[in-house]
Amino acid sequence: MAELVQVKAIKAKPMRLKEVRLELLNAMRAEGKETQKLYEQTVETWKGDKPIFESLISLMHDDATVLTGPNGSEMALKKFKFLDEGTSKRWALMSSDWQSKTRPGVLKSGRGRGRVIVVGKRRMRRPRPGIQARGWTEKIGRQRHKPFIQAMIKAKNRGLDKLYG
Repeated sequence: MAELVQVKAIKAKPMRLKEVRLELLNAMRAEGKETQKLYEQTVETWKGDKPIFESLISLMHDDATVLTGPNGSEMALKKFKFLDEGTSKRWALMSSDWQSKTRPGVLKSGRGRGRVIVVGKRRMRRPRPGIQARGWTEKIGRQRHKPFIQAMIKAKNRGLDKLYG
């Protein structure tokens, strides 16, 4: 006698990864805003030309990238770069009561005081010692690396919960 075996196919729901992708993109936007806030602290008390900070996000394959950096006038970008990265020479002479608004390794800017007396290679005979690098970009990168990874893991888990939960 022949036995009858019945086989039934079990079909899974089609995988919709857009929920996971959406959660990751939202977490990346939030990280961009958080990083912008940190950068804005560095120029908070600046007068005149000061940069604005913008973020770009990219999610391709396994790479999640948030790029945040300065934008604005050429002078604002130069000032930010000189302070962030430092210089080997300084073609400016400051008053004797000069106190910088920013310090190396510190994200906040203070009041500062003093004035610039002479600026430019034509007006100075020899350069002054360079500007000490503030290192804001490196500090922000180190400070936000671990929270960013944790936020991405949480976002992925939220997306998977929506997908399968």
